[in-house]
Amino acid sequence: MDTVTHMNATHYPVLTLIPAPQHIKRLATLLQRGFLIPCTDPIPLETLLLDLPGFNREYIHNRIETIFINGSAADSPAHSLMPGSTVALSAAMPGLAGAIFRKGGPHAGLRTLPPPPKPEDHSRYEFVTLKLFNRVADDTVEPFLRQGILMRHATLTRFFRNRTEQLQHILSSISIDTAMIPLDKIVQLPDNQDIFLVRAETDTANG
Repeated sequence: MDTVTHMNATHYPVLTLIPAPQHIKRLATLLQRGFLIPCTDPIPLETLLLDLPGFNREYIHNRIETIFINGSAADSPAHSLMPGSTVALSAAMPGLAGAIFRKGGPHAGLRTLPPPPKPEDHSRYEFVTLKLFNRVADDTVEPFLRQGILMRHATLTRFFRNRTEQLQHILSSISIDTAMIPLDKIVQLPDNQDIFLVRAETDTANG
């Protein structure tokens, strides 16, 4: 089941962020926190990405330079993902670290090898967690937030706790379903909900 079909078939509380048009890219840090992609069976990373807004084969192969899967560097978007995996993607990183972790790079041998993974029952997972950094986050934040992304309560709570003051300058309003949330204090999310659908609607009046 793809992301849009999953979101349409399942009711999640809708957290709506209203930034001015020039501020929407400042929400790119939200994508660094990790959002959820429905995934119940093994799938190649590239196949998963091609179903997401902002990605095509050219972008995946030419823009994405660094791939981490469960904390270990990977050399190809063809790498298979298991449900429950965490994937981090970025464009080129500077310096030696960028050279070491760049996919297919000549310095890949300098990486510290991870310990062998422990056997795990992946059938109990329903999502892959995706984290996007630097240019990749900047490029895709608008199409992702227009469509909506799924995020866990704990992830959102940490984001709002750390960025309360900045969000007052980026957003004109926040709402959960139809209830408005004050911007002058830490956003309080309902404790009885684990996953939220987060989206952005541009405030053109203040753009």
